Amino acid sequence: MHLGKKISTLEQLACRYYRWIHATRISLAFLITFAGIRWFKLEDASWALITMLIVMGPLPYWGNVFSRAVQRTGGTVIGAVSGLVALYLEMYSFPAMLLWCAVVMFACGYLTLGKHPYMALLIGATLAVVSCSAPNDMDAAVLRSVYVMAGSILALIYTSIYPQRAYTDLRIKFSQSMGKLNDLYEAYFSPQVLERPHLDDTLKDELDAVVKLRSYIAAASNESHLKQDVFNGLQTLHRNVVSTLILMIDAYWSSRENHLLIKNEPALSDLHRLIPLALQSLQNKLVMGIGDNEISSQLRKSSHQLRELALKSISGKEIETPFYAYVWLSLEMLKQLAELNDQLHAALYHPGHKHLFKNNKPPADP
Repeated sequence: MHLGKKISTLEQLACRYYRWIHATRISLAFLITFAGIRWFKLEDASWALITMLIVMGPLPYWGNVFSRAVQRTGGTVIGAVSGLVALYLEMYSFPAMLLWCAVVMFACGYLTLGKHPYMALLIGATLAVVSCSAPNDMDAAVLRSVYVMAGSILALIYTSIYPQRAYTDLRIKFSQSMGKLNDLYEAYFSPQVLERPHLDDTLKDELDAVVKLRSYIAAASNESHLKQDVFNGLQTLHRNVVSTLILMIDAYWSSRENHLLIKNEPALSDLHRLIPLALQSLQNKLVMGIGDNEISSQLRKSSHQLRELALKSISGKEIETPFYAYVWLSLEMLKQLAELNDQLHAALYHPGHKHLFKNNKPPADP
């Protein structure tokens, strides 16, 4: 899997209409499975249908569905075996059966607060389903277990047909966010703008959108084999960039005098060129598959030069505090964008950085 490959137009459309695709997939999966159950006249096969819908329902992405199906299958197998043991014990001693069920449920309750709570929950649920079969009816208990496992396998099969990938959607939404930030930067800091634009709600919505991207991380990590810490680090930098931009806007428009001072300061003119350039570069890197990393060196070099120029230009002048704040925030923005670009470049285009991947193993190319 080439993590930095260009995202196609079809994949971008799939991201835009993911709810329609997910709903269509579930509808077709239900109809096909239900028709098969009716055609072959399978008794108690509703357990397979229910399991399939539970696994597929709330999780449209391959990374989530695969993990959930594996946990459900594992939980089902362990729970079914536990249920069969309970039914066997019941034939000889009902108290022994109760003791066995109590031990298994205690273990389930303990493990639900661990690393795989869904699997632990399913062990208990399957134990309840199987052990509630009629005494001595081992065949019915085994059949229920088989149907539950079949439902998990069907969910994997249906989801694997042109699967929706959280990793791809995360890249697309991340890229869209960079584009929106670029538009907001131009709207607030364009020399032609004489009054502060009323886009505060748009800024707040963008910050909220960044936070919502956390829901993609677990599935994207499973699909790309990148560690979740990599995605968490990228999201932290992403959120910091948005927060810094908001503070820059407040400093820039704090007063008319300060606005004109910043606007007319020659030492800061390169900032208004570099920041949009960096945001555009990040947008292209995320979607277009452009692996150029020169922007980071440009940002660091210009940051150092601009710091020196800004200090010289304001030496001996009476400058308001918001001006200093704007200069510091602008340089901090350059630093954050350079770091964000470096981390993205390492994750997308350098599979040799094995420490970024689970078990230190990058995904194999198709």
